[in-house]
Amino acid sequence: MAMRYYMLTLALWLGNIVAEPQPSDIPGWLENYNFNPPGECNSNPAGPLNPRETYFMCPLLVDDETAFKRRSWLPWTFPPVCAEPEKSGGSKLCVFTYINLRGEVGISLITTPEIAAGGAGILGDPDPLWENWARGRPLVVSDPPPYEVKDLEDKGMGVIANRTIRKDEVVMLRYPVILRIMDYRPWKTQDVMKLLHRAAVQLPQKEAMQMLKLAHSKGGYIVEDIVNTNSFGVLLNSADHSGLYLDVSRLNHACKPNMYNRFSSTTLGMEVVAYRDIEPGEELTFSYLPLNLLSEQRQTLIREWGFNCTCSLCASPEASAASDRHRSRLQELLAELDLPEVRSRASVSKRVNEILDLCKKESLEAQVGDFYTIVAEVYSGMGDVDLARKYAKLAIEELAHYAGYDHERTRSAVAFLEILNG
Repeated sequence: MAMRYYMLTLALWLGNIVAEPQPSDIPGWLENYNFNPPGECNSNPAGPLNPRETYFMCPLLVDDETAFKRRSWLPWTFPPVCAEPEKSGGSKLCVFTYINLRGEVGISLITTPEIAAGGAGILGDPDPLWENWARGRPLVVSDPPPYEVKDLEDKGMGVIANRTIRKDEVVMLRYPVILRIMDYRPWKTQDVMKLLHRAAVQLPQKEAMQMLKLAHSKGGYIVEDIVNTNSFGVLLNSADHSGLYLDVSRLNHACKPNMYNRFSSTTLGMEVVAYRDIEPGEELTFSYLPLNLLSEQRQTLIREWGFNCTCSLCASPEASAASDRHRSRLQELLAELDLPEVRSRASVSKRVNEILDLCKKESLEAQVGDFYTIVAEVYSGMGDVDLARKYAKLAIEELAHYAGYDHERTRSAVAFLEILNG
């Protein structure tokens, strides 16, 4: 009954929200405020090859008090609404909303003013020349989308290919509509729920209504339940957040998926990419979990989402048992690389070859970059700098492809190679 009440209340709020504030629709408490206040500073957005000034990138520290004092809350669409921490001396938790991210979606952040100011660069469009250079290639996203969202009855809503999709084809590029700081223990739970509610009702109506249709499995306040059920871990200004991506959330889980996601920490864009060739009528899936877990570990974690996995791997006891043997052996090999007695070129090389063979059998190509990083560290510890550099470069190549050119794992690999190069 309580959940139904929350949904009805939220739907009524959302029914009155429009994509942009219009004079006739502005609530009374905002009628005297300027929705296009003058810029107060300039900054250089991501894109060093073609720097440009834009107030949308202005990293001003703003909260509910400063917004009303300055009569400006750039770069956000609405003045922030904030809650005090339970213990004095901590940061406030605020809602920051921007309704025209990349000209496509609205976004609401539930985070601290310091993190919001440091992460405001996500609101500006990155320089395309710089982005293509950093990525190493232009980004091409399928248009029209090669899939349809359908009701799969036994699995709820799912995403089905409506034509052949080729390996490495980018079928989606989406941005989050809600970002919530992961650790919200410093603030009262009821205050966090109020801010989540505000974050939802300040979104453009289209995104807010789409959000309400997503699955929710953990109970409690509906918006929090949707965020907890569907979000991805996202770094904003080096702080952990939960990011809700609407269309991406429609993909169901499989332990041997046919899609993977690639993330940009510069733009918060998430690309959904084909792991292999996909035929028309196939369901598009990705893994909600790390790919190399054993079946028992996967099932335990999957149950936290409120379902039992029935993907092709889990549905076959024989395939699941064979997979567990491969993945157990993979874990053994990684552990062996730490042993002093295997620290020779021949021994390490033998284990690397077996690791790569198992990754191919288990469709773990998306983790090869992480394995190469481990191997580079092993060779570095052996004093074999040439082979360490070789595998560090391979790690960067694989991580950029599967994780993202500016993902934290890729950046870490780049930093390690720089250390090796002295």
